[in-house]
Amino acid sequence: MPDEAQLPTRTPMRCPICDGALDDAQIRDLGGVTADLVWQLHAGRCSEHGWFQTEVVSRPPREIFAVDRPFGVVRRLIIDGTEVFSFPTVWNDLPPAARRQRVDPLDPRFWQVRERRGTN
Repeated sequence: MPDEAQLPTRTPMRCPICDGALDDAQIRDLGGVTADLVWQLHAGRCSEHGWFQTEVVSRPPREIFAVDRPFGVVRRLIIDGTEVFSFPTVWNDLPPAARRQRVDPLDPRFWQVRERRGTN
């Protein structure tokens, strides 16, 4: 049986620009921060658009960030002439009552970017 560290990591996160699958996906468990809450950082690399990451705190992420490396600092992107640092997810579009309901924090439906923008 392979060592667990050698198994591929899966994340529902996709490239927020092209919606492509991410390579080199990594998940860092930040568990133990708060009882009964799942705390994780998800990171992955799009071959065309670079690294992205998001934080999961027992709910789907509110936004996905472009970063310089896995678990690194936010990097600046210029898309269609506009400076972009993060990409809001559809989780933000749900009414407050729906966001208070228990959901699977890894449900890919909620990880979709609100609006995709192509690059120049």
